[in-house]
Amino acid sequence: MRLTPNTYVALTGGLAAALGLALHLHGFDNASGGRSATVAAAAAAATAAERPHAPAPAAAPVPVPVLVTPEARAAAGPPDADAVRPALTGALALTTADSLLEEPYRVGEERRVVRVGSGDTLLAVMARAGVPRGEAHALVAALEEVYDPRDLQVGQEITLVLAHAGYGARLTGLELMPDVERHVVITSGAGGGFVAEEAANALETRLVAAGGRIEGSLAASTGASGVPYRVLDPLIRAFSYSVDFQRDIQPGDAFEILFERDFHPDGEIARDGGVVYARLNLGERDLAVYRFETGDGAVDYYDRDGQSVRRALLRTPVDGARLSSGYGMRRHPILGYSRMHQGVDFAAAAGTPIFAAGDGVVEVIGHNGGYGNYVRIRHNRTMSTAYGHMRRFASGLAQGSRVRQGDVIGYVGSTGLSTGPHLHYEVHVNGTQVNPLSVDLPVGRILEGAELVAFREAVAERDRRYAALTGTTQVAETPAD
Repeated sequence: MRLTPNTYVALTGGLAAALGLALHLHGFDNASGGRSATVAAAAAAATAAERPHAPAPAAAPVPVPVLVTPEARAAAGPPDADAVRPALTGALALTTADSLLEEPYRVGEERRVVRVGSGDTLLAVMARAGVPRGEAHALVAALEEVYDPRDLQVGQEITLVLAHAGYGARLTGLELMPDVERHVVITSGAGGGFVAEEAANALETRLVAAGGRIEGSLAASTGASGVPYRVLDPLIRAFSYSVDFQRDIQPGDAFEILFERDFHPDGEIARDGGVVYARLNLGERDLAVYRFETGDGAVDYYDRDGQSVRRALLRTPVDGARLSSGYGMRRHPILGYSRMHQGVDFAAAAGTPIFAAGDGVVEVIGHNGGYGNYVRIRHNRTMSTAYGHMRRFASGLAQGSRVRQGDVIGYVGSTGLSTGPHLHYEVHVNGTQVNPLSVDLPVGRILEGAELVAFREAVAERDRRYAALTGTTQVAETPAD
């Protein structure tokens, strides 16, 4: 128990006033002053209670109570209620004044949710919640058997289980979800200490459909329909082999998307999955792609005929870029005379990631005259791609590095002979630069036999599911043989 200065003054003053009143009402009065002395003492006590920071008054002689006869009390009249009321109020207020305890009295279990802050460790989080150091260290030691607490992310929620038994609490457990697929539960062991267990979360996968007209960009239009960008990103890459997203998409074009979404048992969204079907209607062009896993475990997107949409090279090796200069003769913006522009330029914000257009080996990397920071990748015996004006190269990239299609190899900049941030992109065939936008690129895998039959069944099922979810009627199409 802890007494504050305010509480001490109120307690002593209030009790004195209450005691004086009780003595008076029961026939006792101060020998020197009778009722008036009692009331004066009560008023003085109330005044002291209203001055919580005033020093305690000097000790006064303790009045000696004497018996007052009923006749004398009747002659004195009833006590002055207005004078006594402040003293009684002060005494009764002790039940609701300053808390006398460091912690409230509480019994039972508490589940306290805390969040990991920037720079936090699990020990720091528990210390902030008031968990004793010994219990915190013991719990962390148990947790490390199934999960490294250094992997905690800023904003991650942790549930502390506390047992209250009066004044104070004891840590009895902890719960956290490292990712959507699993959770960790720590409980008190039978022989003391803590025991950690890891379990898989029960997730239900459902298909979600979205569709509409394109107004502005594809990303903005699909986002307005509830499709997260992280779902759209791999789809853009799948279509980028045959679609120039800056020139081919026009207002009024249409899209359809069917993607996976995982849910927790309580119906809360756990995460978004991959696109299983998508369609772009671009004027007279109608492009549909379907995700399919082949017998060797490879997952890719195929058109309705069972031909992989993947090509040897990406048409556009940078996202969100604008074609600012095409292939062919032009007047150089810095040199001031006309000469052959042996590639295409994609204007983009400085620092935008640049992707490897295809699988291959880094053949050249470094500063290269007017190209500025430059990378050339050899994809096979006849085909290479080159990238110029980079701000910087991807970390760890060096001559001889092997890259996969879509790997980040650098970032958009304006090094060399450049008037602003952009990517200069070239395709070389047998050592000669060709137009990257019109070169005939080799196609990917073509499904055959049993795999083609399984793919066609998947196509029909995806079409039915999209129609059922959107209430649309789709025209049945039979893939070409």
